Amino acid sequence: MTPGRKRLACTLTLGVLAACGPSASPPTIPPTAAPASTPSAAATFAPSAAVLTGAPGTSPGTGATVVIDPALLEILPASVGGLEVVENPEGESAARGDPLLARVASAMAAGFALDPASGDFVYAVVVRTVPGSMDAATFRDWRDSYDEGACAQASGVAGNAETEIGGRTVYIGTCTGGLRTYHVWLAERGMLISASAIGERRLGELLVENLRP
Repeated sequence: MTPGRKRLACTLTLGVLAACGPSASPPTIPPTAAPASTPSAAATFAPSAAVLTGAPGTSPGTGATVVIDPALLEILPASVGGLEVVENPEGESAARGDPLLARVASAMAAGFALDPASGDFVYAVVVRTVPGSMDAATFRDWRDSYDEGACAQASGVAGNAETEIGGRTVYIGTCTGGLRTYHVWLAERGMLISASAIGERRLGELLVENLRP
């Protein structure tokens, strides 16, 4: 993967760091052995923030800035497993600054739900795609890039699978450290949802299962 592609995956999942708190020190026990005791432990599985860029992304040839549109979060369920899904402005700002996102996105928003007791969380990015920017090959490249970045601090990508959840095709990536990613492309609506989640509550599956029409 090129550094630029990895930067996209890192910025899209950066919101986990911001939402969980300033500390991102590794937990003293592996996530498969016991739940994280603090929100900051969950942040261990988000890519580093060191690769962020600061300028707003622009679509090639248009000069159009990627818009942060909180209304896009309406496609996500209001809650997962009894946990409210809330907007994550820090993650939005970070992702918006990456020029690679602008190649496929006209607007985006990020949402987050966290169980502070267990450390289980789900972080989701909703993208409104630029017409004509997304096809099967681009979507596959997007998934691969996102997964590698998301798994960078979870011992790497262990595998991926395609399944059906909630009547939709969902692509699931698995990190060796336990983090999972979920990708849904709603071509007819021009929308793309990518999520990262960890924990026995399987909040990522609940999120994609309950996407709103």
